[in-house]
Amino acid sequence: MKAKLILFLLSLSLFSAAQNGNLSIDKSLEKITTPDDSYFEVTKDMFAMLSESKNASPEFINYIKQLHKLKMVQPARTNNDRGDILVKTFLENTNLQGYTRLMTRQDRHEVLHFYKKEGKSENEFLLLSSDMIIYITGTLDLKSIGEFQQVMEIAGSAFDM
Repeated sequence: MKAKLILFLLSLSLFSAAQNGNLSIDKSLEKITTPDDSYFEVTKDMFAMLSESKNASPEFINYIKQLHKLKMVQPARTNNDRGDILVKTFLENTNLQGYTRLMTRQDRHEVLHFYKKEGKSENEFLLLSSDMIIYITGTLDLKSIGEFQQVMEIAGSAFDM
């Protein structure tokens, strides 16, 4: 009986490991991104430089100061299934232990997952969709993440270059 219980617990732990990879989000993004995908990254130093802009509004500057890192991957458009494959591979490889899933949406055309991890010095937000993966770290909270549209406009202009 004890042997069966031990085998059951061992198989359960292996199953759990299969559901949650061992790579950090940064490493997982490096691993899954191909040269055909669009990749965009903004570091804390760049956000610091943006916060010194003379032409930006005080609200925008305050928001930018809260950001530490932004990474975005947009799958290549040459393959319609690439976005779904990207999300699936990301989830298989990434350790999301400690993250809370805030939202999931799945239909025939799109997969969407939204995660949050609260930390002592910064919070992390992860949006996975068939269209793109967005990873943000900073001292943001859910209230200020709504202001993310301003940052998206900056990032979107980088993809249009």
